[in-house]
Amino acid sequence: MTARDSSAQIEQQAAIWAARLDARALTPAEQADLDAWLAGDSRRLGAWAMARAALARVELAQASGNTHTPGRIPWLNRRFLLRGAGMALAASAVGAVALGLWSDGDHYATGKGEMLRIALSDGSIVNLNTASEMDVQFTDQQRRIVLRGGEALFAVAKDASRPFVVIAGDARVRAVGTAFTVRHEARRPVDVIVSEGVVEVSEPKAAPVRVSQGMRAMVDPRAATPIETAAIAPDMIEQELYWREGKIAFRDTTLASAAAQFARYNDEHIVITDPVLAQETITGLFIANDPRGFAQAVAESLGVVTRIDAGRIILSPS
Repeated sequence: MTARDSSAQIEQQAAIWAARLDARALTPAEQADLDAWLAGDSRRLGAWAMARAALARVELAQASGNTHTPGRIPWLNRRFLLRGAGMALAASAVGAVALGLWSDGDHYATGKGEMLRIALSDGSIVNLNTASEMDVQFTDQQRRIVLRGGEALFAVAKDASRPFVVIAGDARVRAVGTAFTVRHEARRPVDVIVSEGVVEVSEPKAAPVRVSQGMRAMVDPRAATPIETAAIAPDMIEQELYWREGKIAFRDTTLASAAAQFARYNDEHIVITDPVLAQETITGLFIANDPRGFAQAVAESLGVVTRIDAGRIILSPS
């Protein structure tokens, strides 16, 4: 049985093919190899479209004088430029937050499309995702975080004498030394994912539940079982955490769900006019603050039409 390529391997190979096509026309044999590669895994078509769209944006930046790269770039350098384009955009967003949103006290917030990395006084690190807000309340007895909304990844420094507690709505997550994310959005269950160690999740109407590495807990006080736990695969945890790099990962995700994810990071929303098209799936790794690039990749992958209308990105069959 042939081993299944990882998403990173697919992304890298797609970038190589895109750079090769950019440098020159493919020979018939190369075109046949490309067609066979695309047909071999449903994830590859989305990655291929994404790589071509990223290359187009890099070409545009070069034409406008926004890069110091020489005019002729060997395919290897171009590949790294492709992979670096998204990171540059993500870094610009993170930089804007770091310069503009540090508060004088212990309150931290990010705007839409912004991310903030915070080093706390105890040595813990918090990555605050888009449109998120939290308060830090440290005492000699307890390290307390109130996540008022949004999403945060916590890498907790060990201190057995001072438990680290995150409050998100009715949910309470207690840790000593571990790494976990908490996502708290209006009218949705609080979502806790543990990527390292063990946490204790509690809710006023339920007994505390221990959640270990590779598990997630959904906390909903309105549900018959307020705390539901389930295993989550390592690659799914990795997918959930791509936002730290300013990216969104999709794996067989419907366009409707993908559009909703992009709406978390951007004021310019993606609108899908056809309900059948909305249920089509996409796989790939995309820049969170580039909904137009995503729409272009979808258009190339699925043969649909994209246009901009009154600040909205419209995707339609024709």
